[in-house]
Amino acid sequence: METKIIMLMMLVAVVFPLVLVRPLYKIGIQKLKALGMSRFNYDGEPVLTAGGLILVCSSAITGIVLIGLLSLRGMNSELVLHGLLFLTGLTTMAFWGWRDDRASDREAKGFRGHFTVLWRDRRMTSGMWKLIGGTSTAFCLTLFLSNTLWAGFVAFGLLALSPNIINLFDLRPGRAIKVFWCLTTLAGAFGLWTVGASAVMANWIFLIPVFITSMLMFPHDVGGKIMLGDTGSNALGFAAGFSFVIGTPIYVQASMLVLFLCLQIAAEFCSFSRVIEQVAWLRRLDQWGRATEAENKKNQTGSSGLV
Repeated sequence: METKIIMLMMLVAVVFPLVLVRPLYKIGIQKLKALGMSRFNYDGEPVLTAGGLILVCSSAITGIVLIGLLSLRGMNSELVLHGLLFLTGLTTMAFWGWRDDRASDREAKGFRGHFTVLWRDRRMTSGMWKLIGGTSTAFCLTLFLSNTLWAGFVAFGLLALSPNIINLFDLRPGRAIKVFWCLTTLAGAFGLWTVGASAVMANWIFLIPVFITSMLMFPHDVGGKIMLGDTGSNALGFAAGFSFVIGTPIYVQASMLVLFLCLQIAAEFCSFSRVIEQVAWLRRLDQWGRATEAENKKNQTGSSGLV
């Protein structure tokens, strides 16, 4: 790609979220309140959830503009395809998360919980629908991303598991965004080391709006003003998984898939929050930027009007 086009697209990828997030946040807060999207957080305080809808809208609008620029210039059809697949996956995964955020059946937790309800009560929970929808989405996207059976298997596993991995950590303010930052930084580092800076820059064009928007949403999330919900954690997880699929070699992808599988299995038997509390450096990282309990209550009273 021409250097000027790359610079223009990078500028759009950064500037558009900076312009969009503020008005989208105001509109989003009003809509979420009107829909009654208030849930109790880990501390028993009511907070608006599904704030990830704001993140997805900002990222999708910016992504559409970027695809439009690429198409007008007749540039790199593979990059346009990646952009279309990324936006399709981001919005679809967010939709399944939104469906779960809207649901009232919150009693089943984890894969075992959802399968137990299905087997015992012959009833589909919202989490089971999210599992089926997310898996189907990952499978359809994999058909366009992989040329071999092995690469397709690994890509499918990453895209199917990564949204739930972020969701597993989304139990405290700001934690999901921090995990997303860690995963995408890791993907970028492996990409620079293995495939080169130019390839990584092209792959990151559509990820940058998500990254910038997550930075702008971070103070609201970590301050206890709004929760990303499954809408946001699904979107962030998919974006992280996609960055590995298109930006790193197959052996890196396979290694991350093994890691995700181990985390998923571990989550069925232990509490990540308890583990984080017991490890000093993880506890400090987890608490970084988070408001105190008193500040959370003040923020919720003053900003959200929920208590």
